[in-house]
Amino acid sequence: MPEPIAAPRSRGRRRHRAWREGGSSVARWDAEMLGWSIASLGAGVLAARAAALLLPPVPASIVATAVLWASLTLPAIWAFRRSRPRGLTAFRWVDAVIGVVWGILLRIAQGAFAAAAGQSAWPSAADLSSPVFIAEAAAATVIAPVVEEFFFRAVVVVGVYTIVHRLSGRVAAVVAALIVSTVLFVAAHGLVAPLAPADASSLALVGAVAGVCVLATGRIWPAILVHAVYNLTGIAVVVVATLAV
Repeated sequence: MPEPIAAPRSRGRRRHRAWREGGSSVARWDAEMLGWSIASLGAGVLAARAAALLLPPVPASIVATAVLWASLTLPAIWAFRRSRPRGLTAFRWVDAVIGVVWGILLRIAQGAFAAAAGQSAWPSAADLSSPVFIAEAAAATVIAPVVEEFFFRAVVVVGVYTIVHRLSGRVAAVVAALIVSTVLFVAAHGLVAPLAPADASSLALVGAVAGVCVLATGRIWPAILVHAVYNLTGIAVVVVATLAV
């Protein structure tokens, strides 16, 4: 009697590792990529600062912003063309909750820093109908959070985390990613336009919270929404101060 033929074993589906675990999706996010990205940031900051010093105020602001955003966008595009960290661009509805809650808390903290430094919690009035104000408000709430977070919290946080994780483990990678991304975030803003100590402290806290959001969730959208809500509430404060005059 012939022996029965054994059925082939079904192979289980291979589990793809998220970017925080390493793996192929971040294999090409290496020191070379990070180094060129930071060099691009440095060139953008220098060019933006030169524009602010050499050009009249209105065109200087436009040129400086455009140059700086280009220096952030190009490395992000290059990094994502090399590979896309698995799960980084996924969106969950809880990301919106994180963004609203932390964005508002950070704005409250900014007011507290300003008050502790003896600054007025209310900004000066603005011309709400001015095209310049409308354009700056739109850019601050829509474009800036996406451009800046994809560089500082995607390229820098993921890049530093991945490099250090390979060498020293997860804890060291988290600490290094938070420190490097936050320092670069504050330095970039401070080199383009001088920052008061209270403003630098507020930006450092925004950068740190956004970095924690990415490292804790593995997704970029919580950081983008935190940044957007923080900027939006700042504009709202300007509007309220103007209408109250």
